Amino acid sequence: MIFGLLVAYILFSGFLPTESGKIEEELDKPINDSIFTLYGVSGRGACGLDVTNCSAAASGDLFDPNAQWVPSDLPDGRYVLDDPVCRGICVQVEYNGKSAVFPIDNKCSECPVNHVDLSESAFLVLEPKGGEVGRATGATLTYLYCNETTISSC
Repeated sequence: MIFGLLVAYILFSGFLPTESGKIEEELDKPINDSIFTLYGVSGRGACGLDVTNCSAAASGDLFDPNAQWVPSDLPDGRYVLDDPVCRGICVQVEYNGKSAVFPIDNKCSECPVNHVDLSESAFLVLEPKGGEVGRATGATLTYLYCNETTISSC
């Protein structure tokens, strides 16, 4: 239910990409030799949205350090980070013949641009060994607008 609300909010609200930012430089450009890791999901992410069980955290380098917190039109009226990476950006992860797309709702401050953290359920879509692996290498990441692709389910 929460995942559905998040996706609907990302795709259909007024909170869509309108300004360029660091993420714009990376959109639609496959990044080879990438990494994805497993992280625990809880609470609200860096964007101010609830972190879902099927989502990603992007590199802190992609976030605008000058982004401001603004009121949202969500039912609870919470503030959200008005950053281009938080406005409807997904990441496509290709790994060992599998491909999946997840919405970005959090930040991985220590991750470079070629590294995303995935929620456990998202990680398992691509790597069934889950925590035994914990860190998967040799992936290809592509940052995309969520409304221009099909988001994977976990």
